[in-house]
Amino acid sequence: MSQDHSHIDYFSLILKYLSGNASDPEVKLLEEWVLADAENKAQFNAFKKAWILAGMKEQTVTVDVETAWQSTAAQTFGAAKRVPRVRRIGFIARLAAAVAVVLVASVWLFQYLDREKGMELATQNTVEENFLPDGSQIAMNQYSELKYAPSSGKKYRRVELKGDAFFEVERDTARPFVITAENIEIEVLGTAFYVDAREDQSQVQVIVQSGTVSVKAGSQQVILTANEIGIYDKTTGELTERPNDDVNYMAWKTEVLTFENTTLDRVVFDLNRKFHARVSLSDPGLNGCEITATLEHKSLDAIVTIIEKTLNIRAEKKGDEIIFTGSGCN
Repeated sequence: MSQDHSHIDYFSLILKYLSGNASDPEVKLLEEWVLADAENKAQFNAFKKAWILAGMKEQTVTVDVETAWQSTAAQTFGAAKRVPRVRRIGFIARLAAAVAVVLVASVWLFQYLDREKGMELATQNTVEENFLPDGSQIAMNQYSELKYAPSSGKKYRRVELKGDAFFEVERDTARPFVITAENIEIEVLGTAFYVDAREDQSQVQVIVQSGTVSVKAGSQQVILTANEIGIYDKTTGELTERPNDDVNYMAWKTEVLTFENTTLDRVVFDLNRKFHARVSLSDPGLNGCEITATLEHKSLDAIVTIIEKTLNIRAEKKGDEIIFTGSGCN
């Protein structure tokens, strides 16, 4: 007769396992629970991601959870059914770490178990990274909004985006991941890509880092693969594709801007996207000015000063606007 384990707190048991404090019988019990049901496995995976997000994996655990998870049942929790003990750290540090992990993991487990209600995210003047309830990762640029909601019957994972964000979508062939931004619809199974749907821009752009992405606008459709960009013109309604030559599309996240004989109008576009700024040129003649530089972890003011000195032009500030003025470049 099978034993009744309904009274067991698997939340606490997973925490003990990840911290290296589970006994051999507890490890075996957790292994049986994880392997008994796909939903249990998914819950364990969500909890593990919360643990990694909290930074505990590097601080206290010597077991490689991700590698172990990909192994067989015997290998999943260690070939010898034993997890190394944690390194000794101070009592206060251990207590604070445990509280942090419980709080973060509790939020993530709640979001996972309650995922039919979806979630909403919004950023202000910071870049933020989050996990969605399906396990997908998202980095959101400043002043962006996202709404996540699985469709009825769990046939789709749907996202509404305002602003710009980078997605690393958890692969699920049974439930495509669909993003609505402005008048376009983006559909993927599992891939990494960037969507720029800022309201003040004349275009919506989709840049694929890896995998395949479908972009639709009305009856139009383009299929993008790695290093390709899809562009939707808001004015004409035209949807096009081409190879991506935008080396700075992730600068808002990496904090690195790379310019190589880059025209000033393109530099201005990159600055506005990275800093959510209002930089412009007073004269179209300045478009031909070119910059070659790699700028790492520089503030907007510092970059503006560099441009002024390099091109011998001036930057005038009017409120929150920055306007480059000058006679142009030959």
